[in-house]
Amino acid sequence: MAEMNKQLRIEQKREGDKLSCKLTGWMDPNTSPDLLNKIDLSGIKSLVLDMGGVEYVFSAGLRSILMLQKLLEFQGGSIKLINLSDDVRSIFECTGLDSLLEPKA
Repeated sequence: MAEMNKQLRIEQKREGDKLSCKLTGWMDPNTSPDLLNKIDLSGIKSLVLDMGGVEYVFSAGLRSILMLQKLLEFQGGSIKLINLSDDVRSIFECTGLDSLLEPKA
């Protein structure tokens, strides 16, 4: 039952029209709305989500990331996901969302 209390922490750093967010925790149905509620995309052209601290992504997390992508595309911006664990990377690859990922080194 400890998994039920997982949190998603979002550390944000804005430089001009670029926003970098370091995510830590789980992206589940309870925490994923935080991405949309806590990230302000006003004036942002480039969003980088550092997923190095993300343990797991549920479908709700995928949906939130896709919504961020659509909002950014609407204002001429883009999103990139970096530092994914192999497990989280495989989720994006299996769902065909690997175009959002930084190429593997």
